[in-house]
Formats: sequence, C-alpha cells, structure tokens
Amino acid sequence: MRQIVITVGRRYGSGGHEIGQKLAERLGIPFYDRELVELAAEKSGIDEGILAIYNERKGNSSLLKTKSGTGNRPLGDLLFQTQSQIIQELADRGSCVIIGRCGDYVLQDREDVFSVFVTAPMASRVQRIMERNRMSLEDAQAAVEKVDSQRREYYEHFSGKKWGEIDGYDLIVDSSVLGVEGTVNLLAGGFEAVSD
Repeated sequence: MRQIVITVGRRYGSGGHEIGQKLAERLGIPFYDRELVELAAEKSGIDEGILAIYNERKGNSSLLKTKSGTGNRPLGDLLFQTQSQIIQELADRGSCVIIGRCGDYVLQDREDVFSVFVTAPMASRVQRIMERNRMSLEDAQAAVEKVDSQRREYYEHFSGKKWGEIDGYDLIVDSSVLGVEGTVNLLAGGFEAVSD
C-alpha cells in the first residue's frame, strides 16, 4: 500500500474514534488519538494530566500560562503547537490514522493526506452516548452538545476554517447509515482499491 495519512474529524457520539481505530487495524497502520497527549507531554515536559485538560479545547488563555523562549504563552496554544509538530513527524514516518487535533489543517499541504469527517444525526449520537456511558437522555444530550461545542471552537480557533463543512474535508460520512463496521468497510475498501 502506498503511504497515506488519514485524518478523522468527528462529531461526539458519531463513532469516529472507533471507526478510525478499526480502519487503522484493517489497513495495518498506526493509530493516534489520546496518544497525542502522551507524546506532547513527553515532548514539552508538561504533566500529561494538565495537558489533558486542554486536549481539543480552545481553552481560556488566562487560566494557565507557561514560560517559553518568547515569554508567557497560553498552555492551550502550546499544546496545539506541540501536537501539530508531532502530527507532522508522525506523517513523515509513514502511513497512519490521526484523530482530531485539526489534523486535516496541520497536514493540508501534503499530497498523501485524506481527510474524513464522521457525523451522524443528533438522535443517533445521543443514543450512542447514553448506551456507552450509561447516561440519561438529558445528560447524554447535554454531553453531545458540550463536546461538539468544544471541538467546534477548538477547530475554528486554530484552523480558521468551519468545523464539519465539506470545504475542509475530502469526505464527510454519516456513520448511522452503515454503522461502524459498514463505515470502516466502505473507507478501507476505498483505500485498498486506490493503493493496489
């Protein structure tokens, strides 16, 4: 298979993480999601727990700042910059699947990148979160709205592009149509066909 870096943006509850993970397994390539926080902690020397607070969140720059060569910098900005460097390094190493973190934007100048955005209707996403997290309907709906809002703010703040809009991605897929396995089969079949 020729090198391909697949970036996956996703609405909360759409199954984007699971789809990305299974797609990576199927294609036999590395998968990065929460691992990006661990790698950023190693690279920056900042505690992983602190970085996790700012993971895929725009963050309030007045909450916590860190010293850098140019003075005080918001920790959320430092995390984005560090994760962006890591994403570029991982893409230079070879094929992989990268979840979130504006991966499509960070790697937009590369020709070996294919960006996917995974979505699903609100009711489907709320149901998935209710079942996965054993939450009430009201709590699941509030969680979906909150995480979507955080991801939207993060993406739009750092990329300057609209989150979930077709202009930002090569493909937008509704995971409720084929389910997680069917969506993985659809994507993997496409990547396997073009790399033969």
